Amino acid sequence: MNALSIGTAVPAKDFDAVVHSVFTRAANLKLKDSSRLLTLTRIDEADLPQGIRLNTPPDFSFEMLHSGDQFTSRSGILSCVTACLTIDLRLAQRWKCNLKTLAVSLEDVSTLDAWRRAVTIVNNYRLLTETQEPVAQSITCKMAQLTTGLVAATSSMDHLAAIENAAGLIGLGPGLTPAGDDFLVGYLAGLWGTAGRIPERIQFVTNLGRAVARLSHHTNEISGTYLTHAAHAWVSSRLLDLARAIKQGQGSADLHPVTLLSLQIGHTSGLEATTGLLQGLAVWNGRLAGHPLAHPDEGLP
Repeated sequence: MNALSIGTAVPAKDFDAVVHSVFTRAANLKLKDSSRLLTLTRIDEADLPQGIRLNTPPDFSFEMLHSGDQFTSRSGILSCVTACLTIDLRLAQRWKCNLKTLAVSLEDVSTLDAWRRAVTIVNNYRLLTETQEPVAQSITCKMAQLTTGLVAATSSMDHLAAIENAAGLIGLGPGLTPAGDDFLVGYLAGLWGTAGRIPERIQFVTNLGRAVARLSHHTNEISGTYLTHAAHAWVSSRLLDLARAIKQGQGSADLHPVTLLSLQIGHTSGLEATTGLLQGLAVWNGRLAGHPLAHPDEGLP
């Protein structure tokens, strides 16, 4: 089997790894010489900073792998003897997330219009998928408090308050990647996407990212991997594609499918990460600065 693309965080040299966790559409490998994770994914999944996207059949499942299976990568050939799986990495494209070069500005009318359209899509999607479970409501209230505090601190360039609110979000919520982590991944992506070459913004998101990466051990290893990468402006291709589409001022026909792909990552991860991205893109932009995203029954700022 051939790899189509490999992320920036995948070692270029030989490595050894062990299967960490297995799902139908993906499998995580843990490098033996560090705590870093790599992710094998199917052809129809997003590119990831730690990802190895494979040229799989449409119905391929990674469930032939088991936790603890050994992988070795030698001279560009990644193999697992116990699962009879061999992956050729040699011709794979090295995929890199270039969020830092986007310089999204909502001062541009077409970009602002695209951002507003994306917000509407996200709010409508949230209405269709929200739950009324007491535990979920409690987490939602806590999330709202912390994200509002984080946005306000970011808008005023209050480094310490931003780190304090971000720390409260790490590990908040149930699931493989808790909602608080998902929001932070998207939010950091949004900040990097709009920082451009403005020194104050670059310094702020750099400091916030370092703090998030340092505190990422407070959540699980999978979620911590995404947080650490987002701290370096590395996120999935679906979040990157949405940020690009907004910058380009795409109309509804083009923007809608890109936004939906971003929303449909995991069970709820896509919703929270996309919300974070949109919030991060807006926090330093003109009259939107400091405003949390509107709820579906509220007007957009």
